[in-house]
Amino acid sequence: MIFTFPNILTAFRLVAGPLGALFLWWALNAETNEALIRWWSFALALFIGGALSDWFDGWLARRLGQVSAFGALLDPIADKVFVGAFLIVFGLWSGLWSVSWPIAVILSRDIIMTMIRLSRLGKERIPVPVSLAAKVKTAVEMLMIAWFFALIFLVSGDSVWAYEAWIVFLWIAAALSLYTGLTYLWMMRKTSSG
Repeated sequence: MIFTFPNILTAFRLVAGPLGALFLWWALNAETNEALIRWWSFALALFIGGALSDWFDGWLARRLGQVSAFGALLDPIADKVFVGAFLIVFGLWSGLWSVSWPIAVILSRDIIMTMIRLSRLGKERIPVPVSLAAKVKTAVEMLMIAWFFALIFLVSGDSVWAYEAWIVFLWIAAALSLYTGLTYLWMMRKTSSG
């Protein structure tokens, strides 16, 4: 069954990510403090809603007995669209290689993994389960995005350290992204041959 409440929560991220990222872009380019606060608030609300839906949809599907193949397919795609939309805004806004490179790594890995998952639909004898490392990666990405929302109001002359620490966090997310991508490929190869 496709139209279950858990699947609707998952689909919400497909809208919340791009729309929240657009609002964040408008906030970052606002000409007045009033516009900054308005768009930042809308973006933050969509980010919080999307992040909560990421935790809640899977739990609710298991609780209600509504776990479905469609939901299992849609969930990682929704995660990647949700996170990726915000990452694109960060890269465009920053213009720094130290921000653009890890974002390129994360987005490239996510696109490749999604293409591989979609190409294997119906071909896997044993689906590769989501690893603990992949869950940690998603949590780190969500925390990194939340940190950026806080930076809008934290960074001023003396608090540049907060922005630099955010960049370190971004590189950690990129490293986890690479690690989990390679781990997934290894597990997929193992289940295919085994």
